[in-house]
Amino acid sequence: MGWIGFLAFLQLAISAVGQTLPVRIGLLELNGFSGSWVLYGDRYDQTSGKEARAENSLQQARDQIKRSEFAAAEQVLRTFLQREPASADALYLLGEVLMRRDQPKESLRVFTQAAAERRPTGEELRLVGLDYVLLQDYADAIRWLKQATDLSPGDADTWYSLGRAQYSKGDYGGAETSFRRVLTLDSRSVKAENNLGLTLASQNHLEKAMEAYRKAEALQQGSALQSEQPLLNLGLLLLDRNQPQEAAEKLARAAAIAPSCAQCQEALGQALLALNRLTEAEAAMEKAVALEPKNPRFHFVLGRAYKQSGEVEKSKIELQKSAELYGSHSTTAQ
Repeated sequence: MGWIGFLAFLQLAISAVGQTLPVRIGLLELNGFSGSWVLYGDRYDQTSGKEARAENSLQQARDQIKRSEFAAAEQVLRTFLQREPASADALYLLGEVLMRRDQPKESLRVFTQAAAERRPTGEELRLVGLDYVLLQDYADAIRWLKQATDLSPGDADTWYSLGRAQYSKGDYGGAETSFRRVLTLDSRSVKAENNLGLTLASQNHLEKAMEAYRKAEALQQGSALQSEQPLLNLGLLLLDRNQPQEAAEKLARAAAIAPSCAQCQEALGQALLALNRLTEAEAAMEKAVALEPKNPRFHFVLGRAYKQSGEVEKSKIELQKSAELYGSHSTTAQ
């Protein structure tokens, strides 16, 4: 089934009320009090023991998903679906697992099967939207994520996912609205505050962007788990505004939080270079190159650092490597 067919089918499954869906589904009727879908028609006599075993299998898969054990969860769910092929819960869980394993097309196929069994929840529609994000089809991602927010207007994660899709599509105003909605629901969301800064910077509201980055930085102070992103984005903005001293301080903290972040190391090197701290700048840029040896820009800035410190031969090697990598990227693009 093509993507257009999928969209049409899933939309039908979502909106169907009082219609007869495929065999074994029976007549669906919307329960206006609880908002849940009640299944009428064929009913199956299941023992309590069988129901308990089924729930145990599904709970096992849910626990594995929480622990990011996606391969194990997929095995549990596929085994379960051999016995219960029409289990909507199992199908939706399998769709989630496949999405998290970066298999969006297969995930959408499974979500289509699940939608034939029951209407998706807001969270399940959010996962459909994330499949389209993986496919870089941001228009359809936004479409489904907006429907997910209609079903779950108080869910911060759904609004955040919508904001990220809007930002990726270049709808910065829409993304700003979504991230502000997240912050009304969760005022201490570091990632929402940081992404709000990104959307403001993209709209050239640089003072407001800096304020958002600083707030995100403050929100995570004292936390055991911190993100380098607010510090990286703040440092880059400070560097652009010719404030290398504070930029270097923020970027050094970002690099300490995420030592494997090549962009943090490269940006730190740029700030140190602007301060004429050449040895430290070279060390940071060398780390960036080691982390991403095929990034031509990193070789270029390292070559400039070597040139500034008088290491002519090293500079030539890095600049030549940069030119070669840029050339290979150009050839690949063609």
